[in-house]
Amino acid sequence: MSKYIIFLFLLFSSFAYSQNDVKFSHEAGFYDVPFYLKIDSEDNIIYSFLNNLNKRSKKFQDSIYIEDNITISFGIFNGDSIEKLGSRSFFINFNTDFSVVAVTISNRSLYDSISGIYMHGPNAYYDTSLKIMRNSNYAKKSERDVYVEIFNSKGDRIVNQDAGVRIFGGMTIYYPEKSLRFIARKKYGSSRFHADIFNDKKKRYKQFILRHSGNDYKKTRFKDVLSTTLAAKSDLDIQASTSSHLFVNSEYWGVYNIREKINEYYINNKYDCGTQGIDILQAFKRVEEGNLDKWQELLDFVSDNKIKEDQNYNHLSKLMDYRSFTNFWIHQIYFNNKDVRGNIRFWRSDSLDGRFRWILYDTDLGWSNYKLNLLDDFTSSVKTKWYNPTWATFLLRNLLSNEKFKNYFINQTAFLLNTNLSTENVKSLIEEFEERYRDEMIYHFNHRKKFQTYQGNIKNWQKEVDELKFFAIKRDDVLLSQLKKKFNLKDSYNLNIKISNSINGKVFLNNNLLENESFSGVFFSDIPLPISIFPDLGFSYTGWNDSIIINNTDNDITIHISFTPNISSSKEIIINEIDYVNDCFEIFNQGNTDINLSGWTILDKKENYFIIKDCILSPGRFAVFHYNNLDNTIDSVIYNKIDFRISSVDELIAIYDDNRCLVDSVGYKLSDQMTTYSRNIPFDTLDSLPFKWINSKDRTIGYHNIFYTNLLSKKSQLEKEKARSRKMIYVSLSIVALAAVVFFLIRYRKRRSSG
Repeated sequence: MSKYIIFLFLLFSSFAYSQNDVKFSHEAGFYDVPFYLKIDSEDNIIYSFLNNLNKRSKKFQDSIYIEDNITISFGIFNGDSIEKLGSRSFFINFNTDFSVVAVTISNRSLYDSISGIYMHGPNAYYDTSLKIMRNSNYAKKSERDVYVEIFNSKGDRIVNQDAGVRIFGGMTIYYPEKSLRFIARKKYGSSRFHADIFNDKKKRYKQFILRHSGNDYKKTRFKDVLSTTLAAKSDLDIQASTSSHLFVNSEYWGVYNIREKINEYYINNKYDCGTQGIDILQAFKRVEEGNLDKWQELLDFVSDNKIKEDQNYNHLSKLMDYRSFTNFWIHQIYFNNKDVRGNIRFWRSDSLDGRFRWILYDTDLGWSNYKLNLLDDFTSSVKTKWYNPTWATFLLRNLLSNEKFKNYFINQTAFLLNTNLSTENVKSLIEEFEERYRDEMIYHFNHRKKFQTYQGNIKNWQKEVDELKFFAIKRDDVLLSQLKKKFNLKDSYNLNIKISNSINGKVFLNNNLLENESFSGVFFSDIPLPISIFPDLGFSYTGWNDSIIINNTDNDITIHISFTPNISSSKEIIINEIDYVNDCFEIFNQGNTDINLSGWTILDKKENYFIIKDCILSPGRFAVFHYNNLDNTIDSVIYNKIDFRISSVDELIAIYDDNRCLVDSVGYKLSDQMTTYSRNIPFDTLDSLPFKWINSKDRTIGYHNIFYTNLLSKKSQLEKEKARSRKMIYVSLSIVALAAVVFFLIRYRKRRSSG
């Protein structure tokens, strides 16, 4: 039964049918033991072992015994047409840590001698020089409909939908086994694959690739994934990947790698920049998306100007990302990837900074002959091999004519050979892949479809993996020697950096963040090495005061860097109110003197920051910081526009003076969203009333909070009432005193009259 696909159809009825109307006794997925699949439906179900959906299919009577890995497709007849209702795949005692892709496609779409996309087709002819079949079906952009399911490594079915499928690749399409490209389109039902395919919390993909590892397809099946995993650690753009097994029409095809497809959707998915205004180019001037205009502008500038002059070099930095470009070539040189020529791919977006960045992919021809000197080949001014035409090396050669870039390139090569591309790091990663793939590859060799005579075996696979490890052991020292010879460098030295309290700051070496508390590496004495130290706000550092490291003695250098907390600022500035609905907040000068806020920093929880400029805040006055434009302002208030929003749920706002000392901070986690989070009073205490923060609907940005103004009003009213009471007492006492005086005067006169 496992050799066929079972197609299930629901009989035509007068009402619309859906998958919800069919109740399966078992969900698609993985099971330890065989079982009987039962289907509950009001109508009779028919099934067939044929690949074509047709009315001659036999009726399903009671149940199907599922005893092997199998895909079941089902649908209903609706008059003379068939309404497809998708497929469900079941796997019996199939244990894997990989994802699994199950594909349902008609045999005709794959193997028809005229139209099958896996076939030569009637118009193919043999190219005797390249020894390939030209004009074959698989070399065309032929697309066929397919039903695809993806089960993640946990066994959850995250994709199950109709899609399009094409043959994918360059020269590898002429191999007996081919890679596949899947495309989501509205005409198939959905224009996206809504799933976290690569376990990176991104859930919208237009396309994905099932790649058999290209030229490595008979060997490790993971070489290119290894390369891109290493490159990702250096912040290069790569195709995300996840390892998988592939079943086609219930037949096991082997281990494949699910990869992202490089296109405008890939750029948007990574940078959230939209799909408009994107240029993607490959090799010399091949446009894949957008147009050639900006790239031609860059090439013309380099051709017409001497890049060794710093003003031209600085202008070029506005057109291209030097870090991305440099890391791209260092990795290609390290991998000894001779095939890079046709796989130089780069992009830019109008929605970002407009600079070109490079994507590293398709490196499966690399990792051979650790002694090969591609550094010389890729910097040669003339073509010396098939893989280094002058157009491919043009940009690197011209940039290396500039002293700043040359030093950066040398330092960056040394840094990567000490870190991401060191023997220890690369060999450790290969061993991780070896452990992850080994059992899966045993299954692969024992069960896969026979694409060609030579299938390989686990013994040869292990030999290929061991050769990768041998390459890793030798390559970094060889490339370091080639670097020294190429640029005629002097003796090297060991640099050791120790960082105390690294959580409170960042150290960058040649613009690379040091991620551990200790670093050791080999650099060259005659090349200045840039170092940047950034303590977090509220902290300072000791141990190194220069922006570069220069070794004049050729001795090893050891640097100790320590981040220490600053004392709190004595400036009497407070954060008084945060309007999280309208993305603004206010600060208040509760002191008695003017305070110059220039150079002060405001920071939020996501480390967005704003540096205040030209701002002197008078006593008792407010300054407001706002993201949105304001229609109404107050003359006595200073306004500053910031470029980050304020969370209405979880936020922290802190303000630091120009000495990086903490002035004030306030954080909150709110369950009830009102309007503002504000102080009740702008002082520590007032009439023995301590300050506290209140979440309310009052909005008083730019003036005192309502609680405080009401308090002042009550206090003023009370003072008035007390004054009135005192006045009445004084008046009463005066009246009494006057009455007493009058009384005594009257008695006095009477006594004198009577006497």
